[in-house]
Amino acid sequence: MRVNFPVFLVFLLAAIASHPAHCLANAASLNVPLLRAQAAAWLEQQALTAFPGSTAQAGVGDIDARLRLPVCADTRFFLSANAPLWGRGSLGVRCEAPTRWSIYLSYQNRLLGPALVATRPIAAREQPAKGDLELRQIEYTQSPDVYPRTWPADARVNRPIAAGQAIVIGSLELQNVIQPGRKVRLQVRAAAFTISQEGTALNAAAPGAPVRVKTPGGRIVQGVANQDGTVEVRP
Repeated sequence: MRVNFPVFLVFLLAAIASHPAHCLANAASLNVPLLRAQAAAWLEQQALTAFPGSTAQAGVGDIDARLRLPVCADTRFFLSANAPLWGRGSLGVRCEAPTRWSIYLSYQNRLLGPALVATRPIAAREQPAKGDLELRQIEYTQSPDVYPRTWPADARVNRPIAAGQAIVIGSLELQNVIQPGRKVRLQVRAAAFTISQEGTALNAAAPGAPVRVKTPGGRIVQGVANQDGTVEVRP
């Protein structure tokens, strides 16, 4: 028996077949507030994993209201290799199923933690005395690794420090912790992982100074000396 479909139904079925994602988006759109909350929680966790002892307060920007994304059962968040876990940046969101799509969201992650802060103005070349510095909670505007939490022995400041200003390694005159020809431990740190490898230092360096290191495979990489004598490399 032959069945005659109404003309409008024929056109509707054709539209669904040719634009499934569009129809899915109209039928069940993504919960944007939930996605933003999940993205903020993911950013905060990445920061706390990379920098233990800190606290994070992440905020994620909104999605263009004209962009109608279908619901996602498998959401993945990612950062580019050089994206900071503090301050402002761009966070990638990728849906794997049931419909593949990807977008980028702006974010601001306030990373807070302890740092030495000057209690009075300190002149260049001066060695602070007891009481001139105290440990306070600050918002990091650089990597937390550049903020010492204890005063290095025999260190002096190499520039004037204002009262209330946080101390960073780059503002100190320090003894070298790395010597050329010595074995050092390379730490390659990204947003979600850390890789450790041994290499040979090619120059002397104080904490916070650049270091060139030769790997066992003969590759030369550049990183930054840490107070403990390791070398941090960011991909």
